[in-house]
Amino acid sequence: MPRSGRYLLSIAVLLAACGATSAQSPLDFSGATETPEELIALYDAADGQCRLSTSDDVEIQVACVSRSIYGAALNAQDWCYGRESEANADMEWHACAAESLRFPPVSVTYP
Repeated sequence: MPRSGRYLLSIAVLLAACGATSAQSPLDFSGATETPEELIALYDAADGQCRLSTSDDVEIQVACVSRSIYGAALNAQDWCYGRESEANADMEWHACAAESLRFPPVSVTYP
């Protein structure tokens, strides 16, 4: 399969796995079976592809969407990235507390 076809297939599989529907509603990750450590590793891998990229390649777009999904899944397990008082360079994943930063809910539409 050509490279672009694999990435389009990846997007379709990602959306289907996330339960994306034509109705836009936040995805629910409360039943995720991955551990926080596994989700953090997945988040870091996607972040490494997405962060600071100016590319419009499908692969990069999938990485950016995946990063948001992993962040929301970690929030569902009560893990947060950074605190309100921290500089971006100091932010790390941690058990959520009152001053912790959370990802916005993730909504995905699929025709």
